[in-house]
Parts: sequence; structure tokens; C-alpha cells
Amino acid sequence: MPIYAMTCDSCGKEEDIYRSVAKMDDDLPSCCGETMRRKICAPFVQADIQTYKSMVDGSMIDSRTKHREHLKRHGMVEVGNEAPKVPKREAPKNLKKDLYETFTGFGY
Repeated sequence: MPIYAMTCDSCGKEEDIYRSVAKMDDDLPSCCGETMRRKICAPFVQADIQTYKSMVDGSMIDSRTKHREHLKRHGMVEVGNEAPKVPKREAPKNLKKDLYETFTGFGY
């Protein structure tokens, strides 16, 4: 969904809104008692990654698509992009009893 930059002509406040192209002019935010106007700005274009040699099999990776496919094919995850894995723990059945047994074992 595109991001549109909005600005208030009165106070200069700027705001980004997310809208589909079909609804880009619907329900625009207001500021200082008037509707904000869309500001024309350059789109953000992210450059492709630089070519690198795989440490796993020595192949050359020259695009983000090939990078993702390579990671998936070899069962790897990119550090910092993986979802956190939180171990599931069961809730204690009798919390007061468990706390009492835990602390009485330490002489409390």
C-alpha cells in the first residue's frame, strides 16, 4: 500500500498516511481546521544487493531473490531477520504452593 506525505499549509505539520491508490484522496487528515494537502516527494527505491560469494557452496549471489532462495535451500536464516522463538512454559497449577516450596528450600 502506498505511503502519501501530507502537509498543513498553515502550521507546516507533516504526516504520512497509508492508502490504496483508489482511495488516495478519500478522508484526508485535517490540521488547523483545514484539510491537509498531499506533498509531492520522490519515491523510495531500494537498490539491489551487491554480488557476493556464498560461504556455504561457493556460488555467486547477485540479487535479493537469489539470496532468499539460497537461504531457504540451505536451511539458513539471516541473523536479525528471524522470528524470535520463545519457549512455551506451562503455568503452575498452584502458584502459592510452588513459591512456598521454592523459598522454604532456601531457608526463608
